[in-house]
This record gives sequence, C-alpha cells and structure tokens, in this order.
Amino acid sequence: MEPNQNTAPQAPPSPHADNGSPDPSPELELDPNVESLDLSLPLTPCWAVSDSHSPPPSPTAPSRTLTSPLEALSLNSTLESISSLHGSLNASLSLPPSPCEGPPSLENLPPELLLHILWYLEPKFIVCILGQVNKYFHALVSEPITWKIRMGKRWPRGQRYPPMEVSDDFNWQQACMEREETDRLWSDPQDNIHHFTLDRHFATVDAVHLMQNGTMCVSGSRDRTAKIWDLSKLTVGEPVPNGAVVKSLEQHRGWVWCLSSLDNTLCTGSWDTAIKLWDLSADCQLITSIKERSAILCTELQNDILVAGSYDKRISIYDVRANYQPMGSLCHHQKPVLCVAADDDYIISCSEDKTVKVWDRRACQIYKSIQLEKFCMSMWYGRGMLLLGDRRGKVHMYSTTHSSFEEIETVEAHKNKVTGVYYTLGGLYTCSTDKTIKVHEPCSQPTTICTLAETKGEVADICVQAGVVASAHSDFSVGIWRPAV
Repeated sequence: MEPNQNTAPQAPPSPHADNGSPDPSPELELDPNVESLDLSLPLTPCWAVSDSHSPPPSPTAPSRTLTSPLEALSLNSTLESISSLHGSLNASLSLPPSPCEGPPSLENLPPELLLHILWYLEPKFIVCILGQVNKYFHALVSEPITWKIRMGKRWPRGQRYPPMEVSDDFNWQQACMEREETDRLWSDPQDNIHHFTLDRHFATVDAVHLMQNGTMCVSGSRDRTAKIWDLSKLTVGEPVPNGAVVKSLEQHRGWVWCLSSLDNTLCTGSWDTAIKLWDLSADCQLITSIKERSAILCTELQNDILVAGSYDKRISIYDVRANYQPMGSLCHHQKPVLCVAADDDYIISCSEDKTVKVWDRRACQIYKSIQLEKFCMSMWYGRGMLLLGDRRGKVHMYSTTHSSFEEIETVEAHKNKVTGVYYTLGGLYTCSTDKTIKVHEPCSQPTTICTLAETKGEVADICVQAGVVASAHSDFSVGIWRPAV
C-alpha cells in the first residue's frame, strides 16, 4: 500500500533523543494551532479530586496582585538538584525555557501546581528533605495552609480535624505527618505492625503504662507485682526473652491496679491501700511509700502534685516538692473514684456516682460538675479535649478550650465497657471488655481504621506512646503493637 501523500511530515526528533550531548541552544518549534499546554499531572491518586491548572503566565502578561499566602512566597531562590523530583517533572512538564526566567524549574511553577506535586510525596520527605533545599521551599513547607490543603484532599469527607477548636499556633505540619503515618500503619497492620505477647504474669493484668518514648512498658497485675519490660529486646518471630523483664516490683500486698509516671519516676497504686514511688534511673529503688485508708484506684503524677483517687470516695493530693507530704483531700463524690487527671489549672475526677467533677486548683472548689447516664470507666485529658469512656461502649468528647468543658460529640466505639481511651494527633485508640482494641480517625464523626482482636481475654487498659500501643488483658498477658522499622 502506498503511503498517504497528504500525511503531514513527522516532527523532528527531540534534541534529547540520542545519547549525545544536547544542543546548548535548541530551537523548539511549537504548533501555532495549539493555544495552551496541559500541565495537569498524568497520575491521579484515588483520594484526589479533579484539578485543572493553567500554564504559568508569560513574561509579557500583565501582573496581578498576590493575595494567597502561598502566592506571596519569594520566588528568587535557586533550586538545588533533587533527582527524584526532576524525574517526575521532566516526564510531565516539557515546557520551552522562558527567555526571561531561564530554564524551567520547580521554583517557577505556581504554588497551586507545586502543591499538587507535593501530594504525591511522603510528608517526612517534604519536611526533612525538600524543606531544607532553599528558603522558598522551607517557607512553603512551614506555611500552615499547605498542610490544611493536603489534609483536605486526603480526607475530603468534611469531618472536623482536630475535633476541638485549636489555637493559632497549632502545629498543622506535625498533625498532618502524624495523621498520615498512623493511617498508613493501621490501614494494613499485618505488614506495618509487629505484635508481641508478654506473658510473665500469672493473674489478670489490670494496668499498663509506656515510658521512655515507647521503649519501656510497665504492667500491673492481680499477682501483686508490677513488671518493667524493655521493649527493645523484643525480636519479631522469636520468643520473648527472659531478659525482657528488667525488674519485677513485688513490694505490694494487693492487686496493682493503676500506674502513672513523670520522667523516670514511676507511681504504682494498689488495693493494699499503698501508693509507692520508684526511681527507674536508680535501679528501680523505692523513693517513698504512702499509706492511704482505702484501695487506690487511680493516680496522676504532675511536676508539683500527686493526685490519687480511692475506693472510699476521696481524692488525695500530695506535694511532690515536699517529699510527697499530704496537701489535703477532695470529698464530693458519693461512690468510688475511678479516674483522675490534672494539669496546672484543674483536677478532673470521675466516679461510680455517674458524675465527672472539674476542680479549680487555685480556688480549691468545684469548677464544673458533669452528670452522665452511665458512669465512665476510662478517661483521657489533654490537647484541648476531655474523653470519657463509659460502660455502654460510648466515648464522650468534651472541649476544654476556654475552660468550657462542653460536650461536642458522642462516639459509638464498642459493644461493651470502654476500659481505655487515648488520643493522639494521628488516631483515637480505645479498648473494651468486648475483647477488642480499635484505632479510629482523630476527627469528628470518626470511622474505625482498624480493629485488633489478638487475645482471648478482655482488654482492661491501653497506653500509646511514640507509635507503640500497649494493652492489658484478663488472660494474664500484655499486648505490644510496634511499628515495623
């Protein structure tokens, strides 16, 4: 068959087609019928919405006022070489160099298009590598709107994150990094999380606590001991070595029911009515022992005070700076005090009398009392929120911004008692007597990312630190979930 004589001649080969050096001054012929070039990236992640980008304005186009914080960033720095980014750009953006702006580079792109490119990169790479290239990228990475836009694209369902009001200095960069990392890990725990079972107790484990950036775990049991575990000695696929138990504290004469810490000081509370404090930096030596009148059900250790809730309805306060001398007690609950929390302004307690009381530390009186339908069994306080887990499987969220302590949402988390609740910028962690541990999204109306059901016993407590999750179980074991390195 004869070739069609009307066929247009093929375009000349690209100056980069052969292996030789490119022409230092290539002349690129553009089709006069093409009015603009499509700059949209060829790949679209499953979570990205359709975007359209206009080409960069020509040097002769009239200037316009820059109103966006991103558009106002300086474009005068010179981009250093980043091979991974250049590879993607060369494949997607083949624009002729502008005679006024020099060779095309990432710096010359509109911020909207640059943000679209950043959505394909890991947050850690953006912050630790790209943000260190020059002042322009550092400013772009440091701008809060960059991370707000990224999270809006990643989670477009309209849920409020964080679920409470945040201050102007809220770290959106850190929040986005933590949320994406938590979502990545727990969306596929089989590949991303290593699970270990610590089984040196011979009775129900009721309390668990993580210390030293998630490398040390303390467990309290009804066998009357508190065991300290070195998690760095755990190896995937191998039995838990005997050396993983650094110390077994056996001075209590009753169930070890609650744990708390501050730096290297560990606090244990027991049904033998004793509170004991240990110095972990001095081979777990006993600092002091405090004798109360009733079983100790919860403790909270702060820089200046130690707060303890007991079975006899009282909240006892001790002065840390005066060798734990008693400062007084709060006696407004009608039943045993199950949980306590504290900061510089308030002491918060919840009781079997179905009330949560917020105490003003300076006025030494009740600031607010919250009445519940069912008493709460677990509590978490911090980051402008108060979380309460009740015996019906619900988690109640309260905003503490501006000292309001107003309920903002109730989450149906479990089918039975919520025995532990913990919040991070990456996720909401809960455990229950329904024998499950759940990781939820850290936002309003959260959906469950992952449900763990690795043990046969009920889950009595949970603690989260540096991505490590520890849980206490009624089958005498301690569960550890650690991100794969």
